Amino acid sequence: MAVFVVPDPVNQGVAFSNAQAPASTSVLSRLRLETRDEHEAVERVLNLMDTALTETAYRQRLAQLYGFYGPLEAALQTRCVPHLATLLPRLNKTNLLLQDLQQLGISTDILPLCRQLPPIQTQAEVLGCLYVMEGATLGGRLITQHVQATFGIMPATGGSFFEGYGPDTGKMWQAMRQLLLSCAVDTPTENAIVANAIATFASLRAWCALTNMHAGDHKNDQTEAKQYA
Repeated sequence: MAVFVVPDPVNQGVAFSNAQAPASTSVLSRLRLETRDEHEAVERVLNLMDTALTETAYRQRLAQLYGFYGPLEAALQTRCVPHLATLLPRLNKTNLLLQDLQQLGISTDILPLCRQLPPIQTQAEVLGCLYVMEGATLGGRLITQHVQATFGIMPATGGSFFEGYGPDTGKMWQAMRQLLLSCAVDTPTENAIVANAIATFASLRAWCALTNMHAGDHKNDQTEAKQYA
């Protein structure tokens, strides 16, 4: 189950340069199978669907995700201009996290930021990264239901990140699948997409594990997180 979809091409556009080749169905199967271990490891370290999840732990998870998404989306925004500009409307997860943290009374000014990010120098690397980031939104709907039922936190009161694209989430994920299929034009490209999806999961896992380790000591958390930068 993904914890971690992409806009309808009619609304947002899905154009990548040179993405005209026939689709390969293997890239989606490869992504699902070859990222499984790291994907499941991320789910374990975040543990957002645990019935014992506390509101304090939920706030900590949002802070961790802000520390990861903030610098990664900033880097992706730079990479997506000018040739991949149609992807820019999708890179709004940091704003949602900022909104949620503010609603829950947490200042982002003191939060550490991850610097050991996955590579995003090529189109294939960007796609592998987006597979993880946008796929998270699909599973996020389940987390939305969980935090609503457990803490009464609604999208407008600290749950907008996991609400993602709302009722358009399924449609957005299908658009992401089509984007991946249209861009996986050959085996080397496919390999690069899959490799960077794995790297993105691994980077997120390492970041969350590090900040989890020092969750009880905010000063140490910041110090260690900065050393990870």
